[in-house]
Amino acid sequence: MANFYDWKPEYLNAFIGISLSTIGFILYWFFALSPKIKESYFMKFQEETAWINYVVFQKMMGVLFLGILPGSLALFLLPFSLADYELKLGNYSQSFVYIIVMCVLIALINYFATKNVENLKVYPQMRLKVWTKRRVIINSFAWISYLFAYEFMFRGILLTTCYYSFGFWPAVAINLSFYSATHIPKGLNETIGAIPYGLRLCYVTISSGSIAVSFITHVALALTNDYFSVHHSKEMKFV
Repeated sequence: MANFYDWKPEYLNAFIGISLSTIGFILYWFFALSPKIKESYFMKFQEETAWINYVVFQKMMGVLFLGILPGSLALFLLPFSLADYELKLGNYSQSFVYIIVMCVLIALINYFATKNVENLKVYPQMRLKVWTKRRVIINSFAWISYLFAYEFMFRGILLTTCYYSFGFWPAVAINLSFYSATHIPKGLNETIGAIPYGLRLCYVTISSGSIAVSFITHVALALTNDYFSVHHSKEMKFV
């Protein structure tokens, strides 16, 4: 007679994918977002330099804990390649259409959404009064690097391992649970908004066979949010 806790081989993919994603995010949260580490930056550097260094540190820790470590372990523990984790072009013609449409919509929505006072209190993360070209490049590079690792974990490792084990809808339910939960510290609006946005990204990733749309549109979301926020802010400016 089978026990409720009996192991089945088909559980392996999801078990490892969920475990690696969970551990990676825990390490990232408690190390990269540590108040003590943040405080150390502001004690060591002047305020604007501290913001730049701290946010870059935070994003690079995301690259390590959300991308490099779980990705390396996933490749070692499971018989899948990077392409199996959707790290490929996939259906590039379909992806191109999604990217254009979604990026235009994201830019339009963010232009107006970033006027919100509550948004301006939080974004951009680098609280810089003066935004030079060099600072824009540093901020953009940090976001792009971080979001590549972030999407590789969420829509690469977590989504696809669950998809291989359980099929599309259970994989989506697991993915959205994790994805929305990680936005809780950012408030109710972002937590709820992560659900329809995450659903779209899950669908596009599986249907196109690539994380390209998720990655590029997420970069567009982050950068337009930052730079439209600077544009609307009364305390910040581009030079």
